[in-house]
Amino acid sequence: MKRTLFILGCILVVVILVLIKIFLFPSKNETGTVSKTNPEIPVEGFIAKDTSVNYQIETIGSLKANEQVDIVSEINRKIIAIYMKEGTWVIAGQLLFKLDDADIISRINKLTIELKLAEANEAREKVLLPKGGISQERFDEVSNLRQTIQAEIEILKVDLSKTSILAPFSGKIGLRNVSEGALVNPGVVLANLQDISRMKLDFSIPERYACDLHAGSWITFHTDYLPDDQMALVEAIEPAVDVRTRTLLVRATTPNNHGNLVAGTSARVNVTLNELNKSIFVPTAALIPSIKGYSVFLKRSGRAQPVMVETGVRNRDYIRIVKGIQIGDTLVITNLLRVKKDSPLKVVKTN
Repeated sequence: MKRTLFILGCILVVVILVLIKIFLFPSKNETGTVSKTNPEIPVEGFIAKDTSVNYQIETIGSLKANEQVDIVSEINRKIIAIYMKEGTWVIAGQLLFKLDDADIISRINKLTIELKLAEANEAREKVLLPKGGISQERFDEVSNLRQTIQAEIEILKVDLSKTSILAPFSGKIGLRNVSEGALVNPGVVLANLQDISRMKLDFSIPERYACDLHAGSWITFHTDYLPDDQMALVEAIEPAVDVRTRTLLVRATTPNNHGNLVAGTSARVNVTLNELNKSIFVPTAALIPSIKGYSVFLKRSGRAQPVMVETGVRNRDYIRIVKGIQIGDTLVITNLLRVKKDSPLKVVKTN
């Protein structure tokens, strides 16, 4: 009986010692972390590496005709003829509208007759002047009359030229806003003329890229009504930044031989900037924002270590890290809500 009680007592002591070990001294894994109270967090990692890229920015631009002008009259006159056809191509110097010029022509004819008489009188007086037949004052009056009539004729010829409204350059004429017989003045737009053989593309870029884009650079753009991307050449850049928007206005041009591009429409512009060599780009998902800036978690000795970083250019998926991490560092890119400082990590996948 005593032997049995002794054996039971030994077994009870062993059980108590095992329970004490389990609850007070739980086993640790091979990295030295407590496996039951602080398990490893499964994460995906990204190894920082040297990357050479051409980075791009996206913006919205507006297409404009290469040349555009409102056709107007310079004088108050009635339209007596229209020679343009709406929506057609016209050439430079082509007659578009003809204004009433009857009174101007009549006045020119009248002054032409008076000019002939004045010229004849001047010729006679010029013969008499050396002989003393007339005074110098009289000859000057006759000569001045002839010159005055000539000047009046020249003025009327200028007015006459304004009655023929010509196309200032070759282009596509729009819809006319007047009809024959209408009395027009300089404030009335008769039609609109656009040279769409080439198109201008105006867009703005942030001021931080002011030194990265130059005249002669090629860009691509896309419109909603054409399936393919188009190319355009940067022609000019504004010399100053718009202080209201802190952006720089850029103008590019592109051929429009088939007339597919429409003036006034918008375009999504992709600008490829300078190539970045020996740069570290990481997934944007790795960034943790805070009031102090951005930080990332690095895996060091199996644990998570937060590191503040400085960022640069970015696109939809990746961002450049300027300062804070080195090539070869492993960044945590998933399960960031569970990760804390010194959290044990288990990398299940590496990108």
